[in-house]
Amino acid sequence: MPELPEVEVTRRGLAPHLIGKTVTEVVARVGALRGFLDCLPNIEGLRLVSLERRAKVLIWVFENDQGARTWLASHMGMSGSWRVYDRPWPEVQKHEHVDLVFGDTVARYRDPRRFGAMTVMDADPRGVPPLSRLGPEPFDEALTESSFFNNLKKTHRSVKQVLLDGSAVVGCGNIYANEALFDARIHPTKPADRLSRPQCARLLEAVRKVLSSAIEAGGSTLRDFHGADGASGWFALQTSVYDREGEPCPICGTPIRRIVLGQRSTYFCPKCQKK
Repeated sequence: MPELPEVEVTRRGLAPHLIGKTVTEVVARVGALRGFLDCLPNIEGLRLVSLERRAKVLIWVFENDQGARTWLASHMGMSGSWRVYDRPWPEVQKHEHVDLVFGDTVARYRDPRRFGAMTVMDADPRGVPPLSRLGPEPFDEALTESSFFNNLKKTHRSVKQVLLDGSAVVGCGNIYANEALFDARIHPTKPADRLSRPQCARLLEAVRKVLSSAIEAGGSTLRDFHGADGASGWFALQTSVYDREGEPCPICGTPIRRIVLGQRSTYFCPKCQKK
């Protein structure tokens, strides 16, 4: 599933090719993904002024000639990806469901599982649910060690589950939560409200480190994700514990263990990440 790093990689890949251009045509080859697509023609004739991200949602910001704004919120679901091409662009392939045409450039959306979603809105999607209910962005300066500690103190659930639900910080999908907890030397089942201030500080630093590394590496390719240029992400090849059950810990050599926590596979080193 595309997580925060994959969406950020996509945003960075699309933006230089599309910002400042006007939507000249919208082509939807299916009637719906996870929701109907009949709202998409509403962006025809609008100029893309910004391409932003909130958590795992790509936010396209458009303006008309009078400066009035319209937003397109795009969620890539479990297998979605955007590609950008200049004319003459390739023939449409299977699972390529939507084209946003910007003159001689096209942003093409591919989604084999069709779990993605696109919603055109007349208000900034970040200001309304569900995005308004999310925790802070990992690189937001307002997310301090103190505020992170206070957020974790609010629940007795396992720290791994809190990372996944996005209430304390967004962006930690399963791979990144496993890796951040290992980097911070924290056991994934430890109750969030039992973490000390130094542990919370290490965890926040680890979350930022792991997500930054994943973005720089181009995201994580597990099945279908590719960046806007079609290149696969390679972070999954750099993991320390994720999907490495039985392999030696890169720090101490102890075999990596796997458990199921909150219905998600969870990997950790029983020696480095003691309870």
